[in-house]
Amino acid sequence: MINNIMMNKALRLESRFSLPPNSLGYCGKNSAAFKFKECIINGNCKGIKQEVKNFIVLNPYLEFLSKITGKPKFSYQIIEGYWIGNPILKKIKPQDYFLLLKYFRKQGVPDFFIEELKEKLPIKFIPNHLFQVLHVGVGKASGAVLFNVKTINNCMIRWGKIQSFSQNTVVLNLNSLKPNGENKYKLTILKETVSYNKEITGALKISDTVAVHWGMAIKKLTKIEEKKIKYWTDEVIKLTF
Repeated sequence: MINNIMMNKALRLESRFSLPPNSLGYCGKNSAAFKFKECIINGNCKGIKQEVKNFIVLNPYLEFLSKITGKPKFSYQIIEGYWIGNPILKKIKPQDYFLLLKYFRKQGVPDFFIEELKEKLPIKFIPNHLFQVLHVGVGKASGAVLFNVKTINNCMIRWGKIQSFSQNTVVLNLNSLKPNGENKYKLTILKETVSYNKEITGALKISDTVAVHWGMAIKKLTKIEEKKIKYWTDEVIKLTF
């Protein structure tokens, strides 16, 4: 069982990462953005679980990770494992990939695309967000966006140190991806300006490390979180897709 404090902590983390693509109309229903903000800012997380059920790829990943690990779907370890990365990902075996595809089918991912994915077996299966972005392909399950380097970088959870502020934006040196051969990528640093809302991120200062998703600063990262996201990003980009 998860107590209410830990449940809210997990749902607030989930809300941070899901807010940007939902606000752009890419994932979930238009009723979700207000609820995500309420959860992040005020700790009122009513309705978040129901909204997540409408996310065409996120929901299958959370159900899959819960099934494999035996941990509750909305536990902090499951949410963090998908978005940031943590040791639960080491429990996954290559053959578990086919179970994820079953959850995709249950969610309503088109059959023709699932058949394509069956023929696209990963050398190593790391069911986190960057694996979804690169292997399944950002936008391919929903048709929301084109699959290219720009959308890969917008959709991946990037992180970097703050260089400067304005009232509503922050400039960061962001860990990003660039092509490194056919279907391969490597890390690079891109200096970018993204939107910033103090109610979402809390107080920030120059040199803080911040996570960014779809052009929005969403979370100040702890040293441990930064280490986790760097490790799991490196693990995914080692793979040949």
